[in-house]
Amino acid sequence: MTFLEFAILAAQETDPRGNQSIGWLAGLYTLGLFVAVGLLLWSFTRVMRRMREQPWQDQEPDSTDPRGDDPTS
Repeated sequence: MTFLEFAILAAQETDPRGNQSIGWLAGLYTLGLFVAVGLLLWSFTRVMRRMREQPWQDQEPDSTDPRGDDPTS
């Protein structure tokens, strides 16, 4: 199939107002991508919160807590 034939087929799927449907498969891929990115961001924030609360090995805990909570009291 040449590029010209593909362009003609793609143009025929457009309605008179110029709108083109996204299609079910592309919509599912897009939805899946949003879910995957959301899960990655959720996991990243969980790990960052855990890292903020627990220091690395051989590292002193941060004495300046931005939340103002004193962990020793």
